[in-house]
Amino acid sequence: MTNKEAKYGVVPIENNTEGAVGETLDCLGAYDEVKIVAEIFMDIHHSFATKVEKIEEVKRIYSHPQGYNQCRKFLEEHQLLDVEFVPTQSTAQAAQKAANEEGAAAICSHIGAKLYNLPILFGKIEDNLANRTRFLILSDFKNKPGVKNKTSILAKTDDKPGGLVEFLQLFQEAKVNLTKIESRPAKERGFKTVFYLDFEGHIDDENVQRVLERNKRYQIKWLGSYVSGE
Repeated sequence: MTNKEAKYGVVPIENNTEGAVGETLDCLGAYDEVKIVAEIFMDIHHSFATKVEKIEEVKRIYSHPQGYNQCRKFLEEHQLLDVEFVPTQSTAQAAQKAANEEGAAAICSHIGAKLYNLPILFGKIEDNLANRTRFLILSDFKNKPGVKNKTSILAKTDDKPGGLVEFLQLFQEAKVNLTKIESRPAKERGFKTVFYLDFEGHIDDENVQRVLERNKRYQIKWLGSYVSGE
């Protein structure tokens, strides 16, 4: 989107089995012009796809790390945890690689396997049958206030005892309901932390503005305001 080749992007932000997607959280802070404009929740099912006829013949497994970790019980039950795992950028890429390599398998979606003509040996292999992922829709515009809004920000709090508590206390005082807080390393010298927060309300709401105004001394980056997908 930064080079104007696409109007929208879709990225995973968290999964109810494996938690937050760290790569997405890190990238949200890197591009000022990209904003969150919507969110969607999707049930996620994984397949074990390969051209080998017997699972004992699998020599290498391709998948995105999130997909791989969401299927560890299956891998353990079939004695595949010791098989070489090669991480990929997506489960679709995993299917593509496995389709072109003898003795390889992929943990991928049914659609990904079908796209690259990779036979599915086992379906729905995820540990959690209620496996769901929250995705963010990204673009370059600001939503107008609507009904049941949610806002996301990144914040660096004071590096002192009680700094995070002071920061969060202001949300409570303004009656702004926090729905998520996630910490990430700031990747600077030392061990400073960046916090990702979701809360109810739109950036233009009076109580939200009041919280942000009183938190001016903190480094806050607004990521977007959008209608809650829940």
